[in-house]
Amino acid sequence: MEHQKIFTLSRILSLILLALLMVTAITFNINKPRIMILHSYHPDYAWTRDVNVGLNRIAKTWNNYSLIWHHMDTKKHNDPEWLTKAGLVARRAIDKWEPHVLIAVDDYAQKLAAKFYVDDPSISIVFAGVNGSIEPYGYVGAKNVTGILERRQLGALKETLLSLKKVGEVDTLESRKNLRLFYLMDPSVSVQRNQKAIEEYAWKPLQYAGSKVAENYEQWQQIIQELEGQVDYVVLANYRKLPRSSTDKTFVPSKEVMSWTEQNAIMPVIGLNVFNVEDGAMLSVGVSPYEQGEVAAKMAEKIINKKIQANQIPVESSQQFIIAMRESDVNKRQLIVPSIYEAFSRATATYYD
Repeated sequence: MEHQKIFTLSRILSLILLALLMVTAITFNINKPRIMILHSYHPDYAWTRDVNVGLNRIAKTWNNYSLIWHHMDTKKHNDPEWLTKAGLVARRAIDKWEPHVLIAVDDYAQKLAAKFYVDDPSISIVFAGVNGSIEPYGYVGAKNVTGILERRQLGALKETLLSLKKVGEVDTLESRKNLRLFYLMDPSVSVQRNQKAIEEYAWKPLQYAGSKVAENYEQWQQIIQELEGQVDYVVLANYRKLPRSSTDKTFVPSKEVMSWTEQNAIMPVIGLNVFNVEDGAMLSVGVSPYEQGEVAAKMAEKIINKKIQANQIPVESSQQFIIAMRESDVNKRQLIVPSIYEAFSRATATYYD
């Protein structure tokens, strides 16, 4: 009987200890600073994937933070009904999770969700991947907002175009002074936001020959063919929102678009995103997605650790760029690319045979 009492008491004490441990664990997790990462696009999108690489370089040390990810999938779906729903679902997730810091990546995350929390004292906003103005989101002067702007590295692109030469060409700057470049876009809003910056950039001694929006894949193919003999380089950033035709609204797979473009364009095609080469382009000079993620994560960490307002951290602009190249296409076009470009792309695992 006495033994049974001891056994019962032991079980009770064990249960009490277990309950205390559970309460302690729950309390610890509840009190952890919460960070929510809100992506405009789906996780398999190349840009989003690489932004996450940058985020995770910092986030892997966040043992004392609670972290949640939310993807709005607005690259695959951007009809008004979907955007309204995506924004509503994102805001509900924010309200439910109540993050101390919201890292909002790319423009739809700002437009459909983050901007509704401007000057909310309970949440800090860190934006990334914004390639236009932050003014439409009410971020200018907001106490709880900071972030990193996505700005095309046009100086690096210009330098790259001037450095390319044909096999057998006399290597003089004079021979490349009047080269003409053309900017081709799909109908996506994010790509067209870059248009003004590209048009206003000081391209001399190169000549900027204009830009055009292709409303669908048929138009894209037609424009590429019409540019033959008119320009020396075609510059592009995105083509993931190209309907197949005016009657078929299905988006053409990105690799199909880029493969056709590279095979049929007489002039070299230069990308403004690293993933352009992944899709089949010859060469790209892109904003570093790793920098966007890494800087945003560091800002979030600083806000929490130093207990400061977000606006005490200055807004930054992208400074880094990534070179990607595909050797087979460089050789096919009989171009010579400076050896440092190959070394750079090999070092960043963006070199393709």
